[in-house]
Amino acid sequence: MALCLKQVFAKDKTFRPRKRFEPGTQRFELYKKAQASLKSGLDLRSVVRLPPGENIDDWIAMHVVDFFNRINLIYGTMAERCSETSCPVMAGGPRYEYRWQDEHQYRRPAKLSAPQYMALLMDWIEGLINDEDVFPTRVGVPFPKNFQQVCTKILTRLFRVFVHVYIHHFDSILSMGAEAHVNTCYKHFYYFIQEFSLVDQRELEPLREMTERICH
Repeated sequence: MALCLKQVFAKDKTFRPRKRFEPGTQRFELYKKAQASLKSGLDLRSVVRLPPGENIDDWIAMHVVDFFNRINLIYGTMAERCSETSCPVMAGGPRYEYRWQDEHQYRRPAKLSAPQYMALLMDWIEGLINDEDVFPTRVGVPFPKNFQQVCTKILTRLFRVFVHVYIHHFDSILSMGAEAHVNTCYKHFYYFIQEFSLVDQRELEPLREMTERICH
């Protein structure tokens, strides 16, 4: 099973190229600090707290990029099992359906298949985190005034990936032996958005019972 997990979560097996933190930047240093805390076995609730003296927007930016990479990878491992046939609607069970809207092709909420929704979502997020006007990386360049609102929208949509994966593809998670990995990633994500109130509580409702069970 260890070999299987190593193959499933190999760094080069991503849904798309990973967004990396540039060495020497503040965000890279924050990323190293956060990774060291994760590997030390600290409680995830404490890991997500803003380190003393650090800028909150830098901390949020680093986590948004890292969660994008991780969630992108999780979905990528089961993308072959999420098809137009198996998942004709981007949903989270019979009660929740997610429609796509953007500023370009879909100006009105559109009903799409899960694979279409995921592809548009990842492209949209990738465009934002590579936009220097939204996620500035140069020293001295300030974050836009609406930065946290943008991150709220990104994280809200990434949460929907967890909803779809857990409700519609949990059998795939189990068959790959990846339940512990996905649960840890989810808990890390959940504690982070709760710490900084970045996702509306109503959006979390589809996974409420599971969250109460695994996020003590």
